Amino acid sequence: MDVTVTTMANDRPETQGSSSPQPASTWEVAVVAGLIGVLLVALGVPRLIAAVQALEARGVVWDLYTDARVSPGELAHASAALAAAEAWTRDGERDGERSLLLLHQAVVAPAEAAPALWDAAEAAAVSALSVAPGQPSVWARLADLRERRGDREGAVRALRMSMLSGSFVPALMVPRIEQGLRLLPALDHETLDLLKRQIRLTWVAHPEFVVTLSARPVAGPLVREALAELSESELKQFQHQQESKR
Repeated sequence: MDVTVTTMANDRPETQGSSSPQPASTWEVAVVAGLIGVLLVALGVPRLIAAVQALEARGVVWDLYTDARVSPGELAHASAALAAAEAWTRDGERDGERSLLLLHQAVVAPAEAAPALWDAAEAAAVSALSVAPGQPSVWARLADLRERRGDREGAVRALRMSMLSGSFVPALMVPRIEQGLRLLPALDHETLDLLKRQIRLTWVAHPEFVVTLSARPVAGPLVREALAELSESELKQFQHQQESKR
């Protein structure tokens, strides 16, 4: 009996001293939920504002993609709207669209205003690619902007990235080949190989262009060298296309 009483007495303080975790109170849960809600709102509001500001500009960008007529005023207003949206949140696609708007502004601007617009268009393209580098069309635009400004080495780098980030893009393939031919003396070995691959891929998408290209004195040898890696049946198809053009 004494042993039992003593044991129970010794055990009691340990039982009383141990404490199990208490569930959070309703008030604490509400505070945490409120903080999460405030954080979500704080993160979402800038994106919402940016989306609203960019909304009108999207229509102008679409008009440019569809070759619709766009006035200089509409271009300026749309590019300003996208710049305002970028002040709230950065978006690689949106900055890429702004570079397109600025490029078209530069094309139609008076001679004295064009250089600043070319600079701004290139800066917007670089900004877009720093956020979202997997945009072959923006890389192609950057290559074009740099070539226009006399930066041939920079144009070659951008052209190479355009072909690497999206080799089979039907809308870009012919312009990339044409630019590659203009920049031919500046191409390094890797970019030249990419250009020849682009010719082979273009044979699939635009065979008539490749046939016409092969007739040019400068491009002919490069085309034949590129197509030498096609299969025998593909080569026969190319030869047949050539003969039908004569």
